[in-house]
Parts: sequence; structure tokens; C-alpha cells
Amino acid sequence: MTRNISTVVLTVMLSLGLSMFAFANAKPSSKEVANANSYALTLGERTFDPLTAPAVMETEWTQSIQNGNDLRLVQFDGPIQESWVEAMVESGLTPIQYIHPFTYITWGNANARDEALTIPHVRWTGDFVNGYKVLPKWRNLSDEPIAIKLLTYKGIETDRTIEQLASLGAVRIESAKMDARFDVVSFTASGSNFLDFSTIQGVYTVQPKPTDGGLRSEMSNQVNAGNFDENNTVYPGYEQWLNEIGLSGEDVIVAIVDGGSDDNHADLSGQFVACSGQSCGGSSSSSHGTHCAGTVGATGNSGSTDSDGFLQGQGVAPGVSLLEQVYSPTFQQPGGMTQLMVESRQNGSIASSNSWGPAGSPQGYDIDTLEVDIAVRDADPDTEGNQQFTYVLAIMNGNGGTSTQGSPDEAKNIITVGSTKMRDGSGNQYSEINDVSSNSAHGPCLDGRTIPHIVAPGCQTLSTTPGGYSLMCGTSMACPQVAGGVALFVEQYRNSYGVDPTPALIKASLTAVATDLSGNSDADGGTLGHPFDAKQGWGRMDLQSVLVNPADSVRYYDEPIVLEQTGDEWSTVISPLDPSKPMKIMLVWTDAIGHGLGGSTPAWNNDLDLTVTSGLGTYKGNTFGSQGWSVTGGNADSKNNTEGVFLGPTSPGQVTVTVTAANLNSDGIPNVGDGIDQDFAVVCYNASAEPGFSVSVSPASQTVCAPSSVEYTVQVGQIMGYDLPVTLSASPESGITATFSSNPVLPGTDVTMTLTVDSTVNDGSFGFPLRGTSTDQSYHETAVQIHVSGMTPGDATLVSPTNGETEVAVAPTLHWVPGSGSLLWQVQVSTSASESGIVYENDQVESTTFQLPLLDSDTPYFWRVNASNNCGQGSWTDWWTFRTTEAMTILLVDDDDNSPDVQSVYQQLLDDAGVIYVVHDTNNSNNEPTFAELQSYPLVIWFTGDEWGGFAGPGSAGEVALASYIDAGGHVLLSSQDYLYDNGLTTFGQEHLGIASFTSDVNQSSVTGADIFEGLGSVSLNYPFTNYSDEVNASSDALVTFTGSAGNAAVRKDSEHGGSAIFLGFPLEAMPANSQALFMDAIGDWIGTDSEPCPADCNGDGVVNVSDMLSIIDGWGTSDGCDTNEDGIIDVIDLLEVVGNWGACQ
Repeated sequence: MTRNISTVVLTVMLSLGLSMFAFANAKPSSKEVANANSYALTLGERTFDPLTAPAVMETEWTQSIQNGNDLRLVQFDGPIQESWVEAMVESGLTPIQYIHPFTYITWGNANARDEALTIPHVRWTGDFVNGYKVLPKWRNLSDEPIAIKLLTYKGIETDRTIEQLASLGAVRIESAKMDARFDVVSFTASGSNFLDFSTIQGVYTVQPKPTDGGLRSEMSNQVNAGNFDENNTVYPGYEQWLNEIGLSGEDVIVAIVDGGSDDNHADLSGQFVACSGQSCGGSSSSSHGTHCAGTVGATGNSGSTDSDGFLQGQGVAPGVSLLEQVYSPTFQQPGGMTQLMVESRQNGSIASSNSWGPAGSPQGYDIDTLEVDIAVRDADPDTEGNQQFTYVLAIMNGNGGTSTQGSPDEAKNIITVGSTKMRDGSGNQYSEINDVSSNSAHGPCLDGRTIPHIVAPGCQTLSTTPGGYSLMCGTSMACPQVAGGVALFVEQYRNSYGVDPTPALIKASLTAVATDLSGNSDADGGTLGHPFDAKQGWGRMDLQSVLVNPADSVRYYDEPIVLEQTGDEWSTVISPLDPSKPMKIMLVWTDAIGHGLGGSTPAWNNDLDLTVTSGLGTYKGNTFGSQGWSVTGGNADSKNNTEGVFLGPTSPGQVTVTVTAANLNSDGIPNVGDGIDQDFAVVCYNASAEPGFSVSVSPASQTVCAPSSVEYTVQVGQIMGYDLPVTLSASPESGITATFSSNPVLPGTDVTMTLTVDSTVNDGSFGFPLRGTSTDQSYHETAVQIHVSGMTPGDATLVSPTNGETEVAVAPTLHWVPGSGSLLWQVQVSTSASESGIVYENDQVESTTFQLPLLDSDTPYFWRVNASNNCGQGSWTDWWTFRTTEAMTILLVDDDDNSPDVQSVYQQLLDDAGVIYVVHDTNNSNNEPTFAELQSYPLVIWFTGDEWGGFAGPGSAGEVALASYIDAGGHVLLSSQDYLYDNGLTTFGQEHLGIASFTSDVNQSSVTGADIFEGLGSVSLNYPFTNYSDEVNASSDALVTFTGSAGNAAVRKDSEHGGSAIFLGFPLEAMPANSQALFMDAIGDWIGTDSEPCPADCNGDGVVNVSDMLSIIDGWGTSDGCDTNEDGIIDVIDLLEVVGNWGACQ
């Protein structure tokens, strides 16, 4: 009877849920369980799944226009197909900008938004509300007038937008065309009016103009050329090296966009070409600009040398021509970033050197960044087609840390350059030329992409200054090193192929063979790993490896085809010219322009994947092992538009290089073709494509239940017309025979290989080489595998949790003993002894132990296992039951630097308190928990120990995740004496931690509990490392929780949505053990006494969802469980309470 009631209830509940989802403009999908985290959007610095947990924001920031056209959002259920977009357009929505994942910002009315939900593969539709147009840090500015810029969609007349801005008090209004979609408008107005600006119809984003922009402050040439000895001591002779390779940058023009240059300097005289445009330098001159110009292309004609005999005024490309531009004030004008690049291109430059930026702090992919990426693709919009342009940029002098870049450092299609050590302040050469210098910023981008792309000597370098020479230190000095390298490469490529390389090929060629700086120091003094990372990028520029290679050993594929839709592929077959050396392959594409919204919203669009297949396996782009070489397995890189495969230290044989369009969603080639397409460039070093043949097999691995046979397709590929016969041979395990449908064969032929397995072959996996040998005795091999089973597997025996066990951890590890012949296992976890209550299932378990994800506390579960192999499935075990503990389970984030490792202090503290915990170790990096990982826990304790210098506490992405978690009802305890020192007072620190101000390193020697910690009294602190504790003052809506010997020491702020955060400006581990125990008691009361955000949240995870509905069903007709109204019986009233409060707790 109970089961029948449950079935009825579930049917009613699901029907109500469907109606609710439809009202929210979403439709359920069978993919939701498997891909729950793959649909999370980041907009307005909130990360959320729009279908299951919409963003929580203040009401005034959730506005959109319902009567008329406005910006709308449409999310599809997977990688985009062009036909899906066409159907969306037919429904009345015009796509404006792609947003990861699978989402478009569109233009249309509310009816079209709702109609789009009926289109196949549309998962969700909604409004692009005004809170997505203004980042949280800009929502509470003062009334003081500031310079502002915004983008307005051309579906609304820009003049109309300007009139509305003027009516709101805006003055000094200017506008310019951004591209076919947007105009950019700049003006001055009160900073408190961002809310009003964001509600104007057609406004896409509103941002303050940054105020922290500006300049970014022959020995280095020899480092670039690799001319130094085993002790890293550099020696003179760069001009001789250039003469030997026959390059100087001749007939190449590079724009020096800076503060002006001394055109009459003895080593720069005659280097500058005529310039036409408002940004042309004229009589402007600066030390910074002259130094950068000299680094790119000073001639050294003066003959002036330093004390070690190095020419003081010799650039990387002394034969280059230079174009002088002054960045200010053009960059401040509407469209000014693009205009600078347009004038560079129109005056004949193929590239520009930019040792400056409009912002010196991280902005994300903002309007300025968008403008730069536009002009990389087309820097002369008035000329037919696309005039591509290479933009070389000095990353911000961010002094290490994490995400310390400026803007437009996060552009996708430029070359962002960090700096390495060169000389000390007295001009003496450093031997540590492979260290990243301390001034250089570390990435990553706020959306997680990796910058810088490359590093070069920058601190300090000797170059020209007005009337003389000077040492300077900064990424500003590294940037022109790379710009000079670009000039040399362009000259060589022109000489070889008669055309200019694209920006994508230039970037690929420089990055593929950069010097790996692993084992040397990053800007914080930490030890560098292997590339590709957010400190050195792909490594230090190595012009010797770029420009000096054996004949026909480098293969360039520059825009070989255009990929038109998701799934399209391009491939080529290459072989190593010298198998004793590595083979390096780099894919780069000039991606479609990003969103321009700023913040941490993902900015990548079209996703291409690089794979390289050899007889040893398949290698994916950017999947590297501990030695810095590519390894098989791993996941494709979906974020970065530079992907490398490095095969080494020696090369395999012949390989197939494939570029696949994993997700084409945007117009990668504007002005050409249709609205979805993408080109790319690939460079392969130590690669030959001489006539020959290839041997590959498909599939490479198969399974068989013996005795039986199985067929493989063998492809004998033809390279460059090779036509000699090839004989195939194979020598598999005894009991396995190989036969071929035709043998020998001519290249360009497919044949069938049949493997026959008899009953004498034991269970197991067997591999063997398949060889093709030509009549000229050349041969190629590929690996074949076959996995054999002789009968269905024996039954597994369950071990733990034991049947009926209680107080089981909420993330338990299952263990069983395998039966004979087992290869894989299927695990099911249910709330009843049947499949009807399954809450977790995995049919690809490869081990006899398996850790489950977080389950509900104090809840009965049932589990069982069955095995499978190549002959089929075995029998299911009986259901065993266990009950999870009711003890609180928290997430412990270990963010210390392990010097000392203080994790054990927190583990002991939690063990003594009887609290179950899961550890997330950041490993002194940006490996921080996401919102999806946080939301399962009622409490997150995050500690940083003695870490400082850039990594203490959450980075920008971690802050976004924590903010969303707190807004969803979560609790956070952050214990860090250097979080504020490293990060400053961020928006997260103000709005979610409740910090009004702070003073670093006040050395608190004791603290006294207040607020919820009043019971602790006065506590002496004993630090296990140097005392760098802070004074922390609470904002008006927060409370002081500890006072200290040197001012307030900790604060607490409650969220209006039920969440709360406590920040300690001193390490909790400095407290004595008895005080730590009292502290944890108070923490338990803090969480336990908070008002229940929603009674329907049965398991207290902050979200009313399917888990809560299952709790209702499990306790139906009883009082044991989710009795939301506490009337003594779980019935339809409780069910309706759950349905009526579906979603995130408010």
C-alpha cells in the first residue's frame, strides 16, 4: 500500500515540477543528471545553473523589458549545431554573443524567448537582466562624477540611447562604431547611476573607464638567440648570429605604441617610417618609448658598448622599420583601442609593441579587451576582407601573486608577454636568466584561461633612451623583445613562402619551441613547473629554435581549411625528421570575439581540439605529464586557443595530426562565409612530410568472448603519391591468429584484418604490433589490442559498509571482493531495496573500491554491485543497507603552503569535535573548489597557514564561487593572516565577509571573543610561524567577532539569503587546543541557530530539489523524516511545501 501511495505522489510531484520548470522557461532533459555541472553560467559574478539553481541577486538587478525587444538568453543542451541557431533565428531571436556553456545572448521580445523553448535542443531560455550588465563592484559607487563607457546594441538607435543618458545627467557624451553589433558610448556621470544606465533598452554592458592604466615599466638579444654557455653566461656576437641566419627584420614594419621615441638617437636614426593619423608620435619623446623602440629595432650603428663589450643600442631586429604612435589620449576615446591598431595597420605595420595598458588591475574580458581582439582579426575595417594584425602586449607588472594582470591582458588573440631576469641594477648579468622576474604578473585570466603566453628578458635590460642608454626593469622591456622576434619570423616566412603569416601562425611558431623554465623560480620565488602555466606561459622565447632549423624540418599549416560546423576535422600525416629529438606541434586559432562584459564570465567561443595519434596512442592538446611531455589520456582543453602536443624526449614514428571542431558556435572569420566558422594555424617542429605511407588500424582495441573472431580495418595511407606495395604482418599471442583480406596492398587501400581467438587463450588483454613493410624496406607500425574473456564473470562479494551498518560517512567508500573474470563493475545506490529509488549509479567502475559522492545525512541507503566482462554481465549481489551519520560533514580547504603543513591541526580539531570532513587541498595553486563542489556542504573552513605572496586565500574565481555559495545559504569560515595582504580588500571581502577596512601585519598577540565567540574570553596566541596577523574592521552591516591586542581581529556578516561568513585576520591554529574546542562549539551553534531558510529543504543543502522529494516519499505516512509543517505525519501537505519552494532557498 505504501508503495502505491509513493508512486502516486511521485507522479503528482513530477507533473507539478514540469509545470514549474515550464513557467521558468526551462525544459527537463535526460542529460541533467549526467551533466549537472556542465551547464553552469557565470554572469554578473554569479555562477549558477539557470535550470536548477537560478542566480540570486537583489530585485533591482533582475530587471528586463517584457513589452518589447530586449536582450534574452537561450541555452542549448550541448555543442552547437548551425541548424539549431537557424531555428532560434526563425523563432524571432537574433544571436548577438555566445557565452559558454552553449548559450547565446540574443535580441527579441518575450514571446520569441518563450517560443524558443519549443525548439529541439533548447534547454532553457530567460532574460539577460541588468545585473549581468554591471559587475557587483560597480553597483554601489558614490555620487562623484566618473568617466564611464557602455556598449549599446544597434537594434536600438544609438541617438536614442544618448538622449536617455543625457536625461540621467550624463555629459561629454561621445560615441563610435564598435562592430556590426554594437556602438561604444563614453560619457561622464555620477557613479551612483549605474542602475539607471543598465535599464536603458539595448544597453549591453556598463563599465567605468579604468584610472590605473598607463606605461608598464645587445645582452638580452643573445639570451633570445640562445647564445650563452653552460653557466648561463652570455657572450657578445648577436650581429654575427643575425648575419649567419640572414635575418634582420628588413622590410618589416613594427609599430611602437608608447609615450613617444627619440627619433634622432644615433641608434634609431632612419629607423622610423612616416606616420599618418591622430596617434602618430610627432615630436613626442619619452625614455620609456625610446627604450622599447631600441629593444625592437635599434641599429647599434653608434658602436657604443657596455663594459662587457655588448652593444648598448642594438635591437632584436636591427633591420626593421619602426612606426611611432603615442597611445594617449586615443585609447580613452570610444573605440580608441581598436583605432590605435587600425592606424598601425593602415601605416603598413604587421605588428605592434604595446608596453602599456588601459588598466593596471584585473578587469576580465572587458570592453577594451574586446576592442583589441576585434582588430587582431581585422585592423582595417574599411578595406574588403580581413586585414589581420599581431598585437604584442606586456602583461602588467603585477609582482607575482595570482591573477595580477591588467587589461587588455586577457585578450585571446594577442601575445601576452611576461618578463625574466637579465641584469641587476648595476648592469651585472644574472646567472638566473631562466627565473621569472619578481615584477612580472601571474595569471590566470579571471575566467581561468592561461596567461601570459610567453616570457622574455625584461629585468633589467639595457637599451636606448633620449641622448643615451639606460637599464630598465619591467614587462615593458620584455614585450619589445618578442615584437622584435615577430619581425624576424615574418621576414623569414616572407622569404620562404612569399606571403605574410597570420597572427595565429606567428603565435604558434614562437610558443611551440619556447624554453621550458621548469625548476627555476616564478615571480614569487616559488618553483616553476612545466608549461603551459600561468607564470611562464609556454616558456622563454627562443629565437634559435624558431628560426634556425634543418631544411624541411618545420611544417607550417596556415589556414589550411575553414571549419564550418561542429564535428568538422582537418588532418595531416607527418614523421620526425630526427627521431632522436622531440617533435613539437602547436595549434592556435584567432577565436571569435568574446563578450566584453568583464569579470569572470568565460570569454572563449569556438572550441577546437588538437589530437596527435601515433602507434603509441592518442595525445590531446595541453595534456602534459610530470616530465613536460605529452601523455595519453586526459581531457581536451576547452578554454585556451593555444594547444600544444610535445612528443619527447625522442619522437615516435609517423603521427597523424588532427584538428577537430569540438564546438563551433560563433563567426570566427567575420566578413567571410556565414555566421559560424573558424580558421586556424598549426606548426610542427622536427616534422617531415616526404613521400611515404602510413599504417593505422580502426578500432585500435576490441573485445571478444572466446572462442570467436573479430575484425579490424587496416588503413594503409598514401603520402605525397607514394606507390610501392606494402606487406602487412602481425604476431599476436599464441591461440590468436591474424589474417588479411588482401596482402600485399598499395598505399591508399583499406583491408580487413580478422583476429580469431580460440578457447586456449586465457582471460586478459593482449597487445601486439601491426607492421607494414614496403618493397624499399621502409616500415611503419601501429599498436593493436584485443581483450579476451572466456565466460561471464563470477559474482562479487560485498564487504563494506556491512549490511545494516549505521553511522556511515556521508561520502562512504564501498568495497567488495571480485568474482572470477571480472573487468568492470556496476554500482547502484538506492533509497529502497529496488531500482525505483536509485539516487546514484555508475557502470564504469574499474576498481573494487569506490567512493560515493556526498549523500544525505542520517538517511538509509541500499547498495549492490554486479560485474561485467567481454562475455556479458554477471548477477547482481543482494541489496545491502546502511545508514549515514547525522554528524555534520564540512569541507576543509587546505590553502597553506606546507611550510609548515597545518592541515593536521584542523583535522585534530574536527576529529575532537566529532565532525566529519572532506579535504580539498589547493596544493598551493588556484585549484580551488567550484560552486558546484561547495554547495553540498553546510560549512566550508578555509585556512592559509603561513602562505603569502600571492596565493593566500581564494583567488578571483574562488571568491565568485564562495559568494554564490553564501548567497545560497552556505557558511564560510576563512582563517588567514595574509589573505588581505595578498589580495587587498576585494568586492567579495566587502560584500560577503563584511570587511570595511584592514591594516596588515599588526601582530596580534591575543584576542578576546565577542558576538558568538563571547564565551571564549581572552585568548593568548602562540603562532607556529611568523606572526603577520591583521587588524580587521567590520562594515556597518557586519559584526566584530574578536577584538585583539592591536585592534579588531575578526568579523562576521550574515547574508539576507540565510548564509553567513566569518573572517579571522589571525590563524585559528595559533589558539591553544582548549580555546579551539570552545571555538568549534560556537561554530556549531552558529550554524545550528541560524533561522531555517526554507523548511522544505529536508537535507539542509540550501536547495529544494529531487533529494528532498525523495525524502518525502521515503517517510510517507510516518512522522520520521521530512515533516515540513511538523503536524506528525508526512503527507501531501509536505509534498506541496517542497514543490512550492523548488530551487535555491531564499
